[in-house]
Amino acid sequence: MRLVPSVLLLAFLLPAAALAADAPPPADPAADLARAGRMRDEAGALREVAEARFVDEEIECYKRFLVNRCLDQARARRLADVRKARQLDLQAGRIELADKNRRYAERKTEEAEVAPQKAIERAEAEARGRADTEERLKKLSEKDAERIRAEQEAKSRALVEAEERNRHEAAETARRAEEAETAARRAEQARSDRADYEERARKAAEKKAEKAEKAAKKP
Repeated sequence: MRLVPSVLLLAFLLPAAALAADAPPPADPAADLARAGRMRDEAGALREVAEARFVDEEIECYKRFLVNRCLDQARARRLADVRKARQLDLQAGRIELADKNRRYAERKTEEAEVAPQKAIERAEAEARGRADTEERLKKLSEKDAERIRAEQEAKSRALVEAEERNRHEAAETARRAEEAETAARRAEQARSDRADYEERARKAAEKKAEKAEKAAKKP
């Protein structure tokens, strides 16, 4: 019969659970959490024992004459143990919640203490970031200005060179036109001089022929 070992185990667990519930909470947070952990372990063990005992008692109840009364009593004992386990869980939960609240409060206190310094550091970081950004923009502006200045100078040089080429080409064109015109005048003058020469030569030849003809007619 398994009822006796279950009852003995329950007898050991119940005093431990009572002591855990009645013990004053230690000042050490780690001890609080350890105590809460033991409570949860004890609550789990209490439930297991209650269930195992109920199984044993249920089997025994079916062997008795007043089966329903026996089952009701077994269920009541199981329910009482489950309630005790639930109380242990509740106490453990309160301890754990208190620890969470304590850690939250400590964190908020620490944040409040370091908030001014963090604000200063954040402001300094933002100022450095702005300064770096302005410096980069300044360098970019200087580079852009230098590039624009170089482009403008290159355009100016190109314009000057183009104007110089245009002047040179215009002068060269004018010189060639003048030379062509001079050559044309010289050629025209040469043609005119040759025509005059030929005209004079023709007239001279005609006069000479007339003189020869007159001389031939004389007796």
